[in-house]
Order: sequence, then structure tokens, then C-alpha cells
Amino acid sequence: MSIRRADPLGSDYRPALLSVRLIFLLSGSIFATWAARIPTVKDAFGLDEAGLAIVFAGLNTGAIAGLQLGKFVTLRFGSRATLRFAAPVFAVCLPGLLVVPNLIGLTIAAVVFALSNSVVDVAMNAHGVAVEKVSGRALLSGIHAYFSLGLIVGSLLGAAAEGADIALAPHFSAMALLAIAVAVWCTSRLLPSTADRLDSVDATEGGGGWRWPKQLIVLGLLAFCVALAEGAANDWAAVYLRDETHASSTLAAVGFAIFAGSMTIGRLAGDRLVARFGPVRPFLVGTLTAGLGLGAALLFGSTIPALIGLALLGLGISYTLPLTFAASGRVPAIAPARAIANVSILGYLGFFTGPVLIGFVAHRLGLAIGLAVPVAVLLLAALGSRALRAQPQVPVITRTASC
Repeated sequence: MSIRRADPLGSDYRPALLSVRLIFLLSGSIFATWAARIPTVKDAFGLDEAGLAIVFAGLNTGAIAGLQLGKFVTLRFGSRATLRFAAPVFAVCLPGLLVVPNLIGLTIAAVVFALSNSVVDVAMNAHGVAVEKVSGRALLSGIHAYFSLGLIVGSLLGAAAEGADIALAPHFSAMALLAIAVAVWCTSRLLPSTADRLDSVDATEGGGGWRWPKQLIVLGLLAFCVALAEGAANDWAAVYLRDETHASSTLAAVGFAIFAGSMTIGRLAGDRLVARFGPVRPFLVGTLTAGLGLGAALLFGSTIPALIGLALLGLGISYTLPLTFAASGRVPAIAPARAIANVSILGYLGFFTGPVLIGFVAHRLGLAIGLAVPVAVLLLAALGSRALRAQPQVPVITRTASC
């Protein structure tokens, strides 16, 4: 199966493909640079757990607001123009976290940091969908793999900085300067903004963006389910291994690395699966593999099955979220950037609410029962896999737009 070719915007899409891959890698690296040194930031600002929770609330608020802003500017100016501005701004916001004097300033800086991150997120996903359409090939899962690689790179560099006792300011500033240079180079090689600018919106939408086609609603719910499972593993996998299976702290950390590594491998393989089988069957098999793998591990309740279950969870869900983004970008009668942003919002809600929900369930019934929540939602997501099937295109109103 190959994706239906759109009107080509150039004979060679490969420079744009390389560039959008690098932008995904940069986005992951910048965020991981911050995440890897959160304990040091906590100490530098003299924060307790409550103060850090306030900063995290600022991050979540900025992330949600940034998705709406990202949708607006990408629709208005196109993903290339948005990335040319937003990617360097996101990089600058990394050392900007350190120039504030107190908790209030750090929280505001965190809002801006997460907001710029989400604008980049919407624009780079919209551009990834545009490159995929121009190429006529399944590419988005492999593009997302570069974000996972970026998380690994940023985390390793953060660990190295910690080990070498490098202060936060020079570390964050060096990463920002490198990211700005690479971003400027990459964005000059992207597809023109006419690739995904708002030049084809169904007349019934009226430009307001409030109507969701039925297929898009289902895709949003699927994104919520698979993102909830990923968020659950991010926040609870190591805790489950240490507290429930009595693994050592080192082995618990290895368990999370196994999950992250399997996510990366699965995303690298995802495009080939889609090219061969189409999007529906890989999504169905992936969600079933992830749900049943984690469910079986919870039933055994010991360390080795848990490690295997985390590997199966990572492999299974690795390419499912990119598939929902790619499918949303092909929904008729709605601009790709608008569709991707809407689905991303529900995906973010899954990331944010899933770990909290699991925590409440675990508090009353135990963590093993709490982690049965992502098992259930993954099996429900498998039932909706047919929503990824391409729908017939409908006539659209065309507007001409300059880059």
C-alpha cells in the first residue's frame, strides 16, 4: 500500500525530509535537556515538591495553549514559515528558564517554553504530513523516530553534563546555540509554505474550525488512548518495577530504557509496515500487542515478565500516535494543520490525565490495578482501528497563497 500522491511541490522531497527529521530530533533533544536536569533546576531555585508541581502545571498549561496557537499560525502562514520563527524561539526559551529570579518567574518561563514547544510540534507534524503526501510514501512514523532519538541524545548529554558538573547556564546555552544554527539551516530546505497553508478548507467549515468530522473525532480518541498508555509507561514503569516486582532501582531504570528503546525501534519499522499492509492492520496489531503484552506482565507480577511486557508495550504503541496524526492530515474537508492540532490536543490530554488517573486508582486498589487502565484503553483503541482507513476526497474551495 502506498499513500496517494498529492500535487508535487518539487521533484525532490528528500532535502525537506532530512530537514523535518532533524527538526524532530532537535525538538526531542531540547526538551530532554530540560527534563534530564530538572533535579538540578529544583535545587538551583530552592524548590520543594509543591513548587516543582507548580512549574509542571505551567508546562501543561503552556503546552495546551501552544497547540491552539500553533494551529492558528500554521494555518495562517504555513508550517515552513512557522518553523523558521518558532524553532529558534523554542531553543532560546531553554536558557531563558534560568534568567528568572524566583518560582513565579520560572513558572512563567515554563509556560512560554512549553507554548513554543507545542507550536513547533504542530508545525513539524503538519510539515511531516506534507512531505509524506508529496513523496507518495509512508514516512511519518520514521520521522517521529527522530524525536525519540532526540530524547535519548538530550538525556545522555544531560547525564554527561551532570557527571562533569557542568552548570546549567553553559549547558542550556550551548544546546540553544547549536539548535538555532541547525534550525536555521533546516528550515531553509523545507517545502514551501504553500504545501500546507490554509488554501483548501471545506466551505461548510466556515473557517471557524469548530466542526469535527466524525472520522477526526475517532482519531482524536485513538490518539488519547495510545498517548495515555505512553504517558503511563513514562511515569509509572520504573515505579512499578521497583515497588511491585521488587527490582533494584538500577534495573527499574533499565526497564524504562527498554521501553524507550523499543519505542524507537518500532517507529523506525512503522513506515515499512504501513507501506506493506496499510495503516489499519499495523494499528490493530500494535495496540493488541501493547495491551495484551502489558496485561500479561501484570498478571505474572514479577520482574522478567514486566520487562518483556514493557518491551511489547513500547513496540506496539511506537508508531500508533504518528499513524493517527498522518490519518488526521488526510481527513477530507479540513486543513491538515487544523486536524493535526485537534488530534494533538486529545493526545496531550491522554499524556496528562492518564498518569494522574492511574495514580488515583493505584492509591485505592494498588499499582497493578492502576496499570490495567492503559491495558483497557489500548484494547478499546484496537476496536477503532478502521478509522485510519483513507476516506474519499471531496471538492474543496481553493485559495491562492504566497509563501
